[in-house]
Amino acid sequence: MFRTFSILLLIAFAGCDRATSSVNTPATAEAGIEVRFPVHIGKSETLLRVAVTELEKSQGLMRVDKLPEAEGMVFMYAAPQQMNFWMKDTVLDLDIAFVLADGTVDEIRTMQAGDTRDTFSRSEKVQFSIEMPAGWFARAGLKSGDKVNLTDLQKALAARGFIPERYLK
Repeated sequence: MFRTFSILLLIAFAGCDRATSSVNTPATAEAGIEVRFPVHIGKSETLLRVAVTELEKSQGLMRVDKLPEAEGMVFMYAAPQQMNFWMKDTVLDLDIAFVLADGTVDEIRTMQAGDTRDTFSRSEKVQFSIEMPAGWFARAGLKSGDKVNLTDLQKALAARGFIPERYLK
């Protein structure tokens, strides 16, 4: 009996991150991971998939064999931390921007397809990261110190059915 109750309690709390309703998004139309959202970085506009759950973040852009020039993925975390990523089962070279809580791009690194070594952020204050096609940040003229539009990310999180304040304070 206690085991059944514990399992039910665990399942109930697993959904606590999801918004129960959203003023801006109809309850019947929450967007999935495959939806791309416009997010401005500096003066450039991207279309980003928003990875929030552990499963989404662990799969990332694995097995994606084609990525349009201004498309990528943002990985959202609830607290600042040192981040690490690897490229297992990823067939494209990617750039990764490690971003602070205020939206400032802290650093940009290039990761090689299939590399299973970890790429660590230098800072322990990284709140989220953005992966784009390799070389995209340089081609777009973006660098450390540029800003990610947090309002764009808040809208994307809400459209996915998540509570933006949990990830962006």
